[in-house]
Amino acid sequence: MLSKLPQKQHLHLSPSSSAMEMARRPRGRPPGSKNKPKAPIFVTHVSSEPPMSPYILQVPSGVDVVEAIDRFCRRKGIGFCVLSASGSVANVTLRQPSPAAPGSTITFHGKFDLLSVSATYFPPPPHSSLSPPVSNFFTVSLAGPQGQIIGGFVAGPLVSSGAVYVVAASFSNPSYHRIPAAEEEQKISVSGEGEGQSPPVSGHVTAGSGGESMYSGHLGGSDVIWATNAKAPPPY
Repeated sequence: MLSKLPQKQHLHLSPSSSAMEMARRPRGRPPGSKNKPKAPIFVTHVSSEPPMSPYILQVPSGVDVVEAIDRFCRRKGIGFCVLSASGSVANVTLRQPSPAAPGSTITFHGKFDLLSVSATYFPPPPHSSLSPPVSNFFTVSLAGPQGQIIGGFVAGPLVSSGAVYVVAASFSNPSYHRIPAAEEEQKISVSGEGEGQSPPVSGHVTAGSGGESMYSGHLGGSDVIWATNAKAPPPY
């Protein structure tokens, strides 16, 4: 008689409901979640006009070069710094240096070639501010018909004898600063005042910026005539 063999029992374990929830991934955004704040975007205004711009001006023959540039600056409302110029001018009036009387001039008659030019035209100041205590100026170096070199501050019409080309750079809103002396600088550092402070400016009109001629305030001068048919200088 055969003994009964033990029968294997198969147990079927069903997963609990908590295990099923842990295995499943939740779909969608969790409740209470929000988007991360983004960094703010700053839009800066870039000026279309640079602080300085190059210009090349052509002045026709028979025109006062100084006054022509002055009218151009007034019409544009900009300042001008003349770097160089080329061409010929006639009948130049220059300011006499000391020890001559202040305001006295001397006029050279003839045709001269421009060697170098240095000039500054300040822009018209805003209505709310006063003009800085500095005026426009125009200086030249010229070569005469006999090879003479003359130069100085222009104190009268600088009439072009042919086309004159002027190379310049424009600027606007210049800031005025008075550089203190050594003693004043020590006092400023002790008192704690800030650097770069502009001193009070007296209310006067800058020459050439408010309708006033750049040649005003000059006394009568003498004339110098250089003949074009003079003898050549002796050889070295």
